[in-house]
Amino acid sequence: IYHKIVRVAGIGESWLAEKIEAWEKALPPYIKLAYLPTYSDLKLRLTAFGDNRLELIAEVDQQIDNLLPLIREYHYGFGEDSLEVVIGKMLRESGKKLVVAESCTGGYLGHKITSVPGSSDYYQGGVIAYNNSIKIQLLGVQPEILEEHGAVSEQTVTAMAQGVLNLFDTDYALATSGIAGPDGGTEEKPVGTIWIACAERYGQVITKKLQLTREREANIRITAIAALHMLYQRLPKTSGINH
Repeated sequence: IYHKIVRVAGIGESWLAEKIEAWEKALPPYIKLAYLPTYSDLKLRLTAFGDNRLELIAEVDQQIDNLLPLIREYHYGFGEDSLEVVIGKMLRESGKKLVVAESCTGGYLGHKITSVPGSSDYYQGGVIAYNNSIKIQLLGVQPEILEEHGAVSEQTVTAMAQGVLNLFDTDYALATSGIAGPDGGTEEKPVGTIWIACAERYGQVITKKLQLTREREANIRITAIAALHMLYQRLPKTSGINH
């Protein structure tokens, strides 16, 4: 019996299953696929059964080679490495530094990053700007932006990412702002409405709107992973990361 895990983020189980349906149906009968979803990401575990381990490894690797072009946007690694571990390797290899500005995640994004040993090599720090006054005073978000668009908006999260990037004078910045719940939503912005942003020195700020659940803890966890995945997509891919 031989197992290999492919790790993806930024897509739900049902959407991924639809995307790779033809590939899955074409798997030989001695290779089984299991979906292992978590708050953090989605693991695809291939399990092969046979008499020759080397042949099983080669066959599984070939099937994964066929799979990767279908999920390139979401795939980030293999085995037990989490997204924050993979990002840490990429930042360290590229010599780049990271900071964060958090509102709705309340420090959880920073916690995920610093859960990796040696993260001080690339993680500079962050600002938990939970109150609008902190967004204005520390991050330089213009009061007019908050008044016109609100704290949960593309304009605000963009300004937060740019502000923390400038504050720490670093290479990359992530920002989060949203309504984690279970209360506080409106008809226009229901609970689970989240905006995330990734800013790069000398580059544009990219943003994404998430429509999540009414469960606070789930929203916080999913938002942090979505922000990390956004950064992963921006980082230069170097050899030895996807192994």
